[in-house]
Amino acid sequence: MPPEIVVVGSGPIGAVVARRCAEAGRAVTVLESGPAISDPPGSHVRNQARFQQDPDSYLAGITDKFAYFDEAAPPAGLPGACTTAAIGGQGVLWTNNCPRPSLFERWGAMPAAEWDRYLGEAERYLDVHDDTFAASVRQQRMAERLGTPLAKAGREIREQPMAGHLVDPVTIHYAASDDVLAGTGVAIRAGDVHRVVVDGPWASGVELSDGQRIDASVVIVAAGAFDTPILLRRSGFRLPALGRYLTYHPVLFSQLVLDEELCDGAGDLPPRLWIPPSADAPWNTMVLRDTSPAPAAPPDIDVAPERLIEIQSFCPVDNHPDNTMTIDDDGTVGFDVPLRDADRQRMDAVVADQHALAAQLGRFRAGVEPQWMALGFAHVMGTCRMGDADDGTCVADGLGRVWGTKNLYLATVGLIPTALAVNPTLTGAALAIRTADHVLG
Repeated sequence: MPPEIVVVGSGPIGAVVARRCAEAGRAVTVLESGPAISDPPGSHVRNQARFQQDPDSYLAGITDKFAYFDEAAPPAGLPGACTTAAIGGQGVLWTNNCPRPSLFERWGAMPAAEWDRYLGEAERYLDVHDDTFAASVRQQRMAERLGTPLAKAGREIREQPMAGHLVDPVTIHYAASDDVLAGTGVAIRAGDVHRVVVDGPWASGVELSDGQRIDASVVIVAAGAFDTPILLRRSGFRLPALGRYLTYHPVLFSQLVLDEELCDGAGDLPPRLWIPPSADAPWNTMVLRDTSPAPAAPPDIDVAPERLIEIQSFCPVDNHPDNTMTIDDDGTVGFDVPLRDADRQRMDAVVADQHALAAQLGRFRAGVEPQWMALGFAHVMGTCRMGDADDGTCVADGLGRVWGTKNLYLATVGLIPTALAVNPTLTGAALAIRTADHVLG
């Protein structure tokens, strides 16, 4: 039997790296601290019929699955910051949107052709397609209406890549870790990892909270942007960059009542469109029927479902060395991530952009006008960033290996060292596959 690889964390990125290693014939153990919250374990919660039938009930239905650090924190303390401990990780709850990073968003981790190859592999593992909703009449009509004004501004609109597929004309199967690992023989094992056991430069295994030790030839920590640095700290690492350079996406959302001429009746597929970031508009925008986190107000309580769509805009916060996640010896976590002038100017531009898009498509639904979600809720990155030199500005090298170690790797969006504008899961998965290939080599 080949030496065992231990993967800590069972979200989509942990599942992807485990699958890559298993396909090469390596023995892989995936450890997860949380329980099953879906059936089968590790499948997407959103595949339940009630959420398919009433998408606006989804966020309220999963609120109890999020563990917040401090919901009462001031904005700089990221009151929306939270984690999910569950088989399948936060990937059993995610929105499944998987756009590729624009060329100007990528950094020098690998040449362009290698970026494309690994992004393609990540799309294959996560079941990502950009034509799932091509038959949506609303999608076609909205794209046509928005295409010309966006093109004049140097922007474009295209179909949003999503992890999953249609199982019938109106039912979406959202992909999650269970789908990624299907057929590999890799099972997700219950195990709350207390620390990585490190002897000099070597990670020899992990120790669970109950004292049990699991030996390993390689340890890959895929515990998310928050729990990965927490575990490293608990394992004795005091790297200067740990928890610094944090970036995230303030999320502006709204819901629209579409002009009637854009709609095509109750049987139409939901639209899922994407306006990629550009150099002059460096934020990520989706125009889609997904889910709304806020209730409607009179007179718009009862609106035909086929006339509703959302705009979701992800606005990157600059990657600043003083944007900090602090982890005390007792495990207490705090955040200091103030919005700076450039961040606020970008956020103001995002609000104006949503108003301009809405004017082209219809009107805002009462009660669901543009509003920001709690800061820190979405797409935290940079907490254990990668870099080219062990100079105190990064936690891992360009392959995801923790500085000063030989066989301890990270697979998380926490590695991303830039203020990425798009949803980061696909990028994190591409990096994880590349890390796995290095481990296997």
